[in-house]
Amino acid sequence: MYSERALWTGFMESAERLPECPAVFVESRTLSYRELKDRATCIAATIQAYPELSQIPLTAVFAYRSPTAFAGVLGTLLAGNGYVPLNRTFPTERTEVMFERSRCRSIIVDTGSLPQLSNLLDRAEQPLLVIQPEADARANRERWPHHRFIGLEDLSPSKSWRVPAAVHNAIAYLLFTSGSTGIPKGVMVAHRNVTSYLDYMVNRYEITERDRMSQMFDFTFDLSVFDLFMAWERGACVCCPSQKTLIKPGKFIRDMKLTVWFSVPSTVAFMKQLGMLKAAPV
Repeated sequence: MYSERALWTGFMESAERLPECPAVFVESRTLSYRELKDRATCIAATIQAYPELSQIPLTAVFAYRSPTAFAGVLGTLLAGNGYVPLNRTFPTERTEVMFERSRCRSIIVDTGSLPQLSNLLDRAEQPLLVIQPEADARANRERWPHHRFIGLEDLSPSKSWRVPAAVHNAIAYLLFTSGSTGIPKGVMVAHRNVTSYLDYMVNRYEITERDRMSQMFDFTFDLSVFDLFMAWERGACVCCPSQKTLIKPGKFIRDMKLTVWFSVPSTVAFMKQLGMLKAAPV
């Protein structure tokens, strides 16, 4: 049976119930549910302030394992749009194709992805809303006057956020296939598809606010939805390793005191070969 609630609903309920509990650990710092909510609603309100650039109800999130990546995904959903994850570790040409085929008119960018932003802006045929929640946007305004740039100092206040219409048939996110058989193809996933899955999985694994869950998958891989929204449905913490840590995550698992681990089997096999799977001291 399909759910009729929005994908962001679980997070907001957890933020209301557990505002000071950790929501995400990323870049060596922890953001509480209150802090992440504040960041996300500022982004959402900023997107809502420019309805003329949301004619296509999708927003690209060009951010990688950073606070802006998490706040950008949530902010996009809270604005009433679906998110389109882009990945700066991909070949530039692939990112350009994904962005162009999505037809997004708005994009959220973290500092680490800014060097690749010019490739997307130079090719854009229509004005874009570019949100840089971590940086000053004045230099980019001068270089690309055709586009609308919003920097940290220009974000709309959290209090101006408006709850979007809960349309369960609307797109929650758009992911692209690998393109191994040609051009990457977009796959649209509706809110009701994801929330039905989450309703089943959180009960099956009995997730609670005491859990600490891994975030091994990049947002461009659909299994990342489990990492993020399973945790946020029940007030758990998402623990995001750096790109370097992904290769040898054993220490990260121990240091973060993870209770839920989710990765491809090859990661576990590699850890076993390196002798990293040892019983913990009693």
